Amino acid sequence: MHLFRQSDETLIDDSLTSTDWITAGVIVVGALALAITLARVLRRLIEHGIGPGFAAIVAARLAAYVVFLVGVSYALTTLGVRVGPLLGALGLGGLVLALALQGPVESLVASVILQARRPYTVGDTVEIDGERGVVADIDSRTTVLEALDGRHVRVPNRTVISTTIVNLTRNPQRRSRLVVGLAYETDLPAAVAVLRDAVRGVVDVAAEPPPQVLVDRFGESTIDVVILYWHASDVAAELTARSDLAIAVHQALDAADITIAFPQVVVWTGEPDDERRSATDPDGGPH
Repeated sequence: MHLFRQSDETLIDDSLTSTDWITAGVIVVGALALAITLARVLRRLIEHGIGPGFAAIVAARLAAYVVFLVGVSYALTTLGVRVGPLLGALGLGGLVLALALQGPVESLVASVILQARRPYTVGDTVEIDGERGVVADIDSRTTVLEALDGRHVRVPNRTVISTTIVNLTRNPQRRSRLVVGLAYETDLPAAVAVLRDAVRGVVDVAAEPPPQVLVDRFGESTIDVVILYWHASDVAAELTARSDLAIAVHQALDAADITIAFPQVVVWTGEPDDERRSATDPDGGPH
């Protein structure tokens, strides 16, 4: 019976005076003022450390909410409110709410992580989850990309932090490669010299670091020579340099009478050499 009487008790004491209410109000107002001041100071500190962005806003607001809630809890205690049962009810409701908002919360946390680590910023060209484009915006849930073909792509931030991020424009230059297949009868030292002269004449290929022309491998139909060259990191410069280099290589090899080989297939019928020779005239001509 004693337990039931305790459970029937009210959450708030009825014998409160005006002084108690004034004290609680002062505590709430003070907590609110402290929360606002803390949010402003914390936001400035974070922006000074990692730069402006969503992370500074979220961290400042979370700190302000915590300070304000602590102040409200203390004010309720001064009014005689039993905070324990109230927090229990709020905790159960918060658990249900957290399960319902699991996806958005994950994206929110991911946004803070992205702003803190800064693997890319607005204006960078990146490859994320198979999409390549220019970063247009980073909000609380998604990273917005302007794809190179004009598409508007939104990638959830929780996906971004769990996949590979390639920042194409973080450095001023990038290296690309062009593979040229030469015929097996090619004079390789002469071909390499021709290709070096050709790549040096391409305007969009950087002089430093210098380009390299290397014999790569013996393929099924060709000897592959790889050209390693540097260019400006933006995609437009990459495409222009690749096109101009391909034209220069073709013209240089053609002028030097060096063959760019293509895949070849030798068909063997399975007949012995003497049987194939007997199918022709002694002079080598067909019947």
